[in-house]
Amino acid sequence: MIRDGAEGLEVLLVRRHTDSSVLGGACVFPGGKVDAPDSSAELLARLDRPPADLHARVGEPALTHEQAAGLYVAAAREAFEEAGVLYQQVGNAEVATVDAAARASLQAGETFGALLARLGLTLDTDALIPWSRWITPRRPSVMNKRFDTRFFLAAAPQNQTARHDDFETTETLWLTPRAALGDYESGRIDLAPPQIVGIGHLARYASVAEARSDALTRRPP
Repeated sequence: MIRDGAEGLEVLLVRRHTDSSVLGGACVFPGGKVDAPDSSAELLARLDRPPADLHARVGEPALTHEQAAGLYVAAAREAFEEAGVLYQQVGNAEVATVDAAARASLQAGETFGALLARLGLTLDTDALIPWSRWITPRRPSVMNKRFDTRFFLAAAPQNQTARHDDFETTETLWLTPRAALGDYESGRIDLAPPQIVGIGHLARYASVAEARSDALTRRPP
């Protein structure tokens, strides 16, 4: 998640709870695992694009259309759960007023699909651009678990404020890529390899528009 700041492009990092079994205390991009309901008909009906279009954007022939679309749902759901940002196709007033109450409802146990249906919301997949895919080495260097992870690039909505959930994440940081890498090198924050490399790539861009434009021209490496 990126935005334009006073000193140029900034990237969002959230600090994982120190008690977490995965990268505890590290600063990461908001995200998480794909859940089975993310590819359900209920949630796919809440997308602004048909699954076939999203499959083409991801560029992975081995995936079904539903699996590819489920990646978008998972990305949107996790951005909402971990950072309180909901990528939805509604007017600015609704974006500004619905997010806090909706997030509280989700934390109270309402499913993501039920929440979107109740509020009549459509997910804005155009905001989510496939960025890269990371597969953990057979012998991981920083953890015992292995992951097959897709990253998306997304501009932060202007009418929403990203904030950690005080459960899985305990701090919200907006940093320029160079500042983030400097904090990592000095030991002020911990980063995993995908974050280090991803932030390094973002350092090449002067603005959100420039980063999005480049991401739209290539398949995710």
